[in-house]
Amino acid sequence: MTAVWRAFFVCSVVLLTLLALSVPSLEPGTPAFVVTVLSAGMLGTMLVLSAAFIYADWDPFEELFENHA
Repeated sequence: MTAVWRAFFVCSVVLLTLLALSVPSLEPGTPAFVVTVLSAGMLGTMLVLSAAFIYADWDPFEELFENHA
């Protein structure tokens, strides 16, 4: 399951980098700027959560697969 969390982490980093590169071309107060800020917030949350899950080595389906093995 760690591979899934790593994939989320990498995707979040790539998308946040693209957002950071687009910020200089946006004007504050425009709808595009608001969408960019909201997207950065959601991606940042996913980045932090996936990093925490990788660190904790959390597998949400571990109990499900242990019972059927």
